[in-house]
Amino acid sequence: MVNTPVLFEFKRLLLDVASGGSRQLTEVEADLVQTNHLLNEAIEKLGGSFLQLHTVVLAQQKIVAAIVEQQAPATPAQIDQIKQSQQQIDTHVNAAVTGLQFQDMTSQLVERTLRRVVGLREVLGFLSNSSWDMVPECDMDEMYELLQKINRIMEERLVNLENSLWKTVRQTHMSSGDIDLF
Repeated sequence: MVNTPVLFEFKRLLLDVASGGSRQLTEVEADLVQTNHLLNEAIEKLGGSFLQLHTVVLAQQKIVAAIVEQQAPATPAQIDQIKQSQQQIDTHVNAAVTGLQFQDMTSQLVERTLRRVVGLREVLGFLSNSSWDMVPECDMDEMYELLQKINRIMEERLVNLENSLWKTVRQTHMSSGDIDLF
């Protein structure tokens, strides 16, 4: 016959493991989705910036070639065109640099995801190692005390894991301008 308090503690242990593990895996999934989204946006932004840079540099080269070909000083219109192309180049380089800055954010998301997985593995490892202490020779009172102890430690480890991890990155789109790093 199963002792009701022991059964209760066992159910509580299973519930804590399931809900804590599920919560951590949900966060891992959210971080990976956000990381993928940021990387896709960054790559798209970088590709567009480099194509625009290429276009502006080609136009600038044509202006310089025309000046060299005419073997005369540049006209005021040509000088203005070169200045405008320099400003466009600066704009596109800045946009590319913004795309590169998101590497830091995605790197932090990946690091946090890895720490979450390692922490969850340690919590489950503790549970696996603790279950060996429940030998068949234990009486119900000893098993009840052991389950209570395992439950307390599991709860503490899951809370410590959650508290030790950075909170969610608020940046979701590169175009929003604010980068809220950890």
